[in-house]
Amino acid sequence: MFLKLFESVKITKGAKSSIIFDTNTGFLQLIPNALFDLLSNDQQDYSLLKKQLDNDSLEILEEYFDFILDNNLGFIVKSKKELFSFKASSNFYVTPSNVEYLILDINNLDILNDNLINEICNLKIKYLQIRFSEELISSTIIQAISIINRLNNSTVNEISIIAKYDFKLLSFIRENIYTISSKFLHFTFHSSNEEDFYSLNHINITTIKKYLKIPISCGLIDLKNVNLNRSFYLESQCHNSCLHKKISIDKDGNIKNCPSMSRSFGNIKNITLEEALNHQDFKKYWNLTKDKIEVCKDCEFRYVCTDCRAYTEQTHTNENGLDISKPLKCGYDPYTGEWEEWSTNPLKQKAIHFYGMQNLVKKY
Repeated sequence: MFLKLFESVKITKGAKSSIIFDTNTGFLQLIPNALFDLLSNDQQDYSLLKKQLDNDSLEILEEYFDFILDNNLGFIVKSKKELFSFKASSNFYVTPSNVEYLILDINNLDILNDNLINEICNLKIKYLQIRFSEELISSTIIQAISIINRLNNSTVNEISIIAKYDFKLLSFIRENIYTISSKFLHFTFHSSNEEDFYSLNHINITTIKKYLKIPISCGLIDLKNVNLNRSFYLESQCHNSCLHKKISIDKDGNIKNCPSMSRSFGNIKNITLEEALNHQDFKKYWNLTKDKIEVCKDCEFRYVCTDCRAYTEQTHTNENGLDISKPLKCGYDPYTGEWEEWSTNPLKQKAIHFYGMQNLVKKY
């Protein structure tokens, strides 16, 4: 008798605990490392194993079986011949495009011109995130949204827009949902009086109470933000879960891996996105997986967690000069299995001051 997990079900082992999750349903549960060890050997004959166990161990094994079956995470296979008929397909397939994600920080409309629109189309960007400075008034953002309409015939699949909550802007979106853009749009409005989410045709709108200061508010690692998507899980095992195939333009027009990172590869006024992308150092972080990052490499959440190379604890670099420190805004300790408020950790205070985050975090 054998136990086979469904193809959508994944397991990852950490220093203290493991996780099991279903990429189809979003089910996520911490499990003992002993259960991981059993499940990772899918050729384990449990009929033979049961004969070798004492009563207490047998009871634990039965509880493990019940957990898997009751939560529809796997099924019983009666013979090894039947087991070998199931073929795993957990491989990440790299798409032919050079870059897929563009983050654009805007504090004026000069950057959002025809040249940039053409570059987005030429590079075949699939995902575009536009983050507006809180100082911009609603009429300016509305004008920017009208420019986005020019991407209707491009390869862009999804456009995410982040801005400070403004009732006039929200009213404009509601009244013009059919003319704003034919693309899938996701608006996130921060500094709202309420938390809400709703859909209007092809537009999703999220309002949050939290204040976001662009770009310094990004990089937060939180259990609520884990990504259980199958493609994300597979990609994270091969590439960096934040920077792979991503290019960004900060509010001053500097082209970077991420708007929060200090390294610039030129300014959009002087060079093209493609020229920056072809710089010999631009892709150096693209293949830095969590397995190569200190502390993260021992964490059970490493393949479902978004990395951050912009804000780190600044404790380690590798032989190639890459920062392999744990993300600064992570409060999880995989060695104890406990979460804490990252901003109050005394060991992080030096890095917090270095990045100038004192006014954004809780006072220690």
